[in-house]
Amino acid sequence: MPQLKSVPDSPRLQKIDSGYELSLYADSLPTKDDLKTGMSRLSIAFPEMSKEFFILLAEFVIKNNFTAKRLSDAVDYVITNFPYKRLNIADIIRFDKREKFYTYNEMCTIVHKEGISTSCFEMQEIDGKKLWRRK
Repeated sequence: MPQLKSVPDSPRLQKIDSGYELSLYADSLPTKDDLKTGMSRLSIAFPEMSKEFFILLAEFVIKNNFTAKRLSDAVDYVITNFPYKRLNIADIIRFDKREKFYTYNEMCTIVHKEGISTSCFEMQEIDGKKLWRRK
């Protein structure tokens, strides 16, 4: 099993073309038991996948700073919604729940274009940045 890190290397807040996105997962990193449980559940749901695939998947889960809850939700999502018999690493790794945030200027542009009020947004300070999100 791959080595676990104690603290995520990358911030949850990420700059995108139209503002920022924040992962809604803020819990702790997965334990070895969390990884074993997730990989075991996937191996039962996708028996055609090799043991080596799940070792590699666990490495990518750690490398991509998954939290325990994000891993659990990703496994549940794939088991429930994936229509094929074979998985790709990306089918798990791309899973995330994110919320969109805007700079003041971006929020003002949205207010002007959509003809809405600034009261439709609320300000939050994240990583030292004042950002706005829709209520």
